[in-house]
Amino acid sequence: MAHPIILKEQIAAELLSNEEVLQSAEARHARKNKLLQAVESNRLYYSKAKIVFETTKETLEVIDHIWAVTDNHVLLRGGITLPISCIKEVEIQASRSSLGMVAASRN
Repeated sequence: MAHPIILKEQIAAELLSNEEVLQSAEARHARKNKLLQAVESNRLYYSKAKIVFETTKETLEVIDHIWAVTDNHVLLRGGITLPISCIKEVEIQASRSSLGMVAASRN
């Protein structure tokens, strides 16, 4: 399901959900692993990630580079932070350099 996409700079204007949006421990663990994979993918291939998150009003998406993950927050490029508890999904976007490496490995 597609949600409205916002710029990372607009996150600060949103009232983010204080509640944990994922109910199971397994889903929270998988989310944390996916966030860590997104950090690594950014470091290796300069890949962006699509992050679906909850505000108090609606579900939104942001697409940007994830620079770091702490116990409670995600740090996006430009010093923008997002609480992990409001993140519903993370999807790593393929970068041009990673696509080139895949194509090169097929030859």
